Amino acid sequence: MKTLLAALYALAFVGEQDAATPDAAPAAVLEVQHRADAVGDRRVFVSETELTSSGAGGDARQVNRQKFELETMAASTEGVTLRFRLLEASLTDSSAPDLERLLKAWIGVDVVISADSAGRPIAFEDWPAVRDAYAARLGSLGLTKGERDVLVAGLDTLSSEVRLSQLLSDVALLAEMQPRQPLTEGRFEQPVQSAGETSRSGVQSVSRSVDGCGLLLTRSLSAEGPGSAGAADSMKRDTRATLYVTDGWVSEVSRTTTMRVGHERSDEVVRIVRDPPPPCPAA
Repeated sequence: MKTLLAALYALAFVGEQDAATPDAAPAAVLEVQHRADAVGDRRVFVSETELTSSGAGGDARQVNRQKFELETMAASTEGVTLRFRLLEASLTDSSAPDLERLLKAWIGVDVVISADSAGRPIAFEDWPAVRDAYAARLGSLGLTKGERDVLVAGLDTLSSEVRLSQLLSDVALLAEMQPRQPLTEGRFEQPVQSAGETSRSGVQSVSRSVDGCGLLLTRSLSAEGPGSAGAADSMKRDTRATLYVTDGWVSEVSRTTTMRVGHERSDEVVRIVRDPPPPCPAA
């Protein structure tokens, strides 16, 4: 199921504004970042993710809440080096109650990554150091050496890209809504397109926030393809964000994703906010 859903998402994603067609003449070109990233910048975010699924295997529900800090360790026009540190975490999972302990073991572990200018994770600066720190935390939470070795070996078998996507999915979501090029105000629509047997479409809008300190960005994406169970496989994703233009980072983002593959359905709702919210008017 995950492979099919990933393929649908890849086909549906409208990542660049120039791939869309404006419904009307754009009103203005809006700046997205008034101050460049600087060494020592620190931002704290709180995220909550709820995932529900239903299908032949029954129903499942997971709620994941995390508080994390991002610190800029280096910055240039090409990209940034970020230190991610999990500060708080809780997780309830109806099918895997022991997962919370594995998540909490990441609290206090410094994960330094290289990222592009939007903050999108590209690579670990020192994966062995991260892995060893996590193993030590697992030991402090009571896991035996054998249990730790199995978990660490499992992480090592993953590609760097998969590890990044699993450990830093919230950071990737922030980056997705943090363009580093000016945006044209207005609503832009990508008509239905086909790639093989899969069709896709998308809509994006950009507007100024009422308080003048941010931009409101929305993206709606959908894709549909033939399914193996007589019904179409489909994906629909809606993302809304407020971009704080003073520093170019998101102050709040929410994303809702619904996926159907055969008779299985999954729904994911993610919300991330800065804690505390950035000031407006900017100090």
